[in-house]
Amino acid sequence: MKNNLIAWDIAETDFPSQGSIKDKLKFLIGYAILAPSGHNTQPWLFKLSEYSIRIFADRTRALPVIDPDDRELIISCGAALCNILVSSKYFGMNLDVKYFPVDGDMDLLAELSYTGETERTELDEKPFGAIVKRHTNRLPFAEQEIDGLILQKFETIASEEKVTLKVVYNEEIKEEIIKLIEKGDRLQAQNKSFCRELAQWVHPNRSNTSDGIPGYAFGMGDLISYTGPFFIGNLDWGNIQAGRDRNLVVGSPVLGVFESNDDKPEDWIAVGVALERLLLTAASEGIAASYLNQPVEVPELKEQLKNILKINGYPQLIMRLGYGKEVKPTPRRNIEDVILKDS
Repeated sequence: MKNNLIAWDIAETDFPSQGSIKDKLKFLIGYAILAPSGHNTQPWLFKLSEYSIRIFADRTRALPVIDPDDRELIISCGAALCNILVSSKYFGMNLDVKYFPVDGDMDLLAELSYTGETERTELDEKPFGAIVKRHTNRLPFAEQEIDGLILQKFETIASEEKVTLKVVYNEEIKEEIIKLIEKGDRLQAQNKSFCRELAQWVHPNRSNTSDGIPGYAFGMGDLISYTGPFFIGNLDWGNIQAGRDRNLVVGSPVLGVFESNDDKPEDWIAVGVALERLLLTAASEGIAASYLNQPVEVPELKEQLKNILKINGYPQLIMRLGYGKEVKPTPRRNIEDVILKDS
């Protein structure tokens, strides 16, 4: 396995059961870094102490064009936080979470403090096992419906995190959302700043970079993957992407749209936690997901999306869900690169 994929080889048998609490907490960060993030920027940092982990937003990895408020950045950090909570339960560690524990420090998103041992339950096993299986799948899905009970479970997960998941399987509503996605593709492709930003995070298949999106994640072969960054940064690819996204949505049994009551960092973290909980539950059932968030990212389309879905809150994320072929993982940074050292 390439060095930039080694993080996915984490083994539960390596958990330092005889080590210190700090050693155990550090091990959990190995699962945190497997969370999804926009353009695979991995915008998180962690600070370890003897009995706690602090999670920071790494704004040096922000995407100012597509994500000017760092909304998706913080959602990504919420997903990483979720992986810590899931893995801590599996290893019998109880963690207390405080969000924004230091007034005025909006980079410090959460502090997770060890409060003692806890018993692992059967309910802890499936989501934990899915952490290393969950990979964003940008390829077509199979023509297979998702059981209604599973979709209800997804909705329950969202409500437990005090956000809402709108499951969309009505073909007329899907078609209206598809049209917004197509508009978003064309508008983003015409924005040169957006194209340059995206091109910086798309890499050839054989690249050794530890972040960003390799061409194989889009179904590109090795040779064509070398042209990806140039194509994205210099040509108008809007119509091509719009057609591709239409086919992806039409071939997906359902769409899921996350909605929050407010639009503040606290809400974004909650969406991230709910998202990763859903993705882990989905992965344990063999269900994959990818994102089509253009109608949320393009301001003039967001209000239209709200009207289509008849929601009063704030749409945060659009995903498609379905059964697909197994895909390769994307690169991850080394755990030592995301842990802040004492100054």
